Amino acid sequence: MRKYIYRASFTAMLAMAFISADAERLNFYGRDAATVGVYITNLSTGQAVEKENINLSMIPASILKSVTSATALCLLDENFRYNTDVMLHGELQGNILDGNLVVKASGDPTIESSHFLNRRGFEDMIVEALKSRNISVINGEIIVDEDMFSDTGQCPQWVIEDTGWDYGAGFYGFNYCNNTFRLYPESEKTIPQVPYIDVMVEKTDAGTDIERGVNSDIYIVSGRNVENKNFYVTTTMNSPSTVFAYNMRDRLQREGIKVNDNVIEPCGETTRLLRYQSPVNVDMLRVMMFDSDNMMAEATLRALAPGQSRKAAINKEISYWKSRGLETSFIKIADGSGLARIDRVTPKFMADVLTYMAKNSHADTFVSLFPKVGREGTVKNFLKNTALDGKLVLKSGSMNGVHCYAGYKIGTNGKPTHAVVVIVNNFFCSRDVLRKEIQRFLLAVFK
Repeated sequence: MRKYIYRASFTAMLAMAFISADAERLNFYGRDAATVGVYITNLSTGQAVEKENINLSMIPASILKSVTSATALCLLDENFRYNTDVMLHGELQGNILDGNLVVKASGDPTIESSHFLNRRGFEDMIVEALKSRNISVINGEIIVDEDMFSDTGQCPQWVIEDTGWDYGAGFYGFNYCNNTFRLYPESEKTIPQVPYIDVMVEKTDAGTDIERGVNSDIYIVSGRNVENKNFYVTTTMNSPSTVFAYNMRDRLQREGIKVNDNVIEPCGETTRLLRYQSPVNVDMLRVMMFDSDNMMAEATLRALAPGQSRKAAINKEISYWKSRGLETSFIKIADGSGLARIDRVTPKFMADVLTYMAKNSHADTFVSLFPKVGREGTVKNFLKNTALDGKLVLKSGSMNGVHCYAGYKIGTNGKPTHAVVVIVNNFFCSRDVLRKEIQRFLLAVFK
């Protein structure tokens, strides 16, 4: 009997180590089969308000973008910009460039991006600059120089099912139109024009599916609407630089500037025609956080280690947080977006990043990157018309079997009062049921 009582007491003590006393608890169908991590801390006192499984490694999905954003603000600063130079390589003889138009890729994810339609277009700038120099003939080619970049494209740790969909656009040295395009299966029309692709169409009774292998120019589109001439899917580019060069050549031809496409080895003068600057870092991060743009996140990660590999950028990110005293032994980062299923974070690590950022010089900027619940971004309908509407700022994250939130509770003065992390992995109830339960939970915690 004594042995039984001891074991029961030990079990109770062990449970207390994972769930704080008097804790509010998430409850949903299949809860015992799921993995739940919660860490809500009072930023003034440093005390945990709610905690559960705070040191358990879990899949973060898109809340990993919060870490990417925080690292970028600290290492790149708020006003960092990408600079993309367009060069004239060759001899300029009157109105003829006997050479090539060369774009020096910088990793900029914003070129002709739909996220920044109010900015002057990259192609427009090139046309105007060539006309200002009275250049009407380019004897050579339009060349995109991506030599300083390696290890580009879609992350090897992403699942193959993601590569065809627009959210699975990879990062390249040169990025163009979000690295996505519209594909009309019935006519094979594309916007923008994407050359050298093969399209296979299969009519089925199921919903739309789009398949593209890694580094492949073959697109397989299936579904019940594929024969409708107005139906389209938004899919990913295999080579954004090729698409840009093709469209730029076409644009120049229409503007009366002929490109002869002769192979001309670099020689003669090298002159900078123009420099294109991206929006400032904080504007790009806001797009990444509000729209959960994966390609923007991958570009941001790679900017931490220019010209180096993805692994080098990740190592720099992890080293930074380790140098700030955070426990990094039990996290695993494979990308900047959280799309990789092997990504792992602990609720405590996430809360520690949020706490650190709430107290450093970038605090106001960082907090502004998170959408307000009930009002903005991917949490526009979360906690809408509740007591917390507009009083939490959260980054959401979701994928199959994963649903997460990370961010802050905001006080009446607009400053963060609490760091909030909720991570659920391996749930079996519907996502809508889980979302409603997390809403109930947060309303109970902050009542």
